[in-house]
Amino acid sequence: MEFSIVVAPNLETLAAEVSGLFSNGWQLKGGIVECNQGYAQQMVRKPSDMVRKKSKQPESQPVQKRTKWIE
Repeated sequence: MEFSIVVAPNLETLAAEVSGLFSNGWQLKGGIVECNQGYAQQMVRKPSDMVRKKSKQPESQPVQKRTKWIE
């Protein structure tokens, strides 16, 4: 299990930084903590979840072929 702590000077910046980590498989753990540098949020992810996520990614969509209409 991996842990990460995101620290930001204000809540808006913290929200922006945390939202960027969701796409990488991170999840929130606990609440927002006020500290000397501003605000902090602990994040957690399991390596096994990343393996599952990579295997479930859809394949690239097939290319549509162009056809000419014959009149």
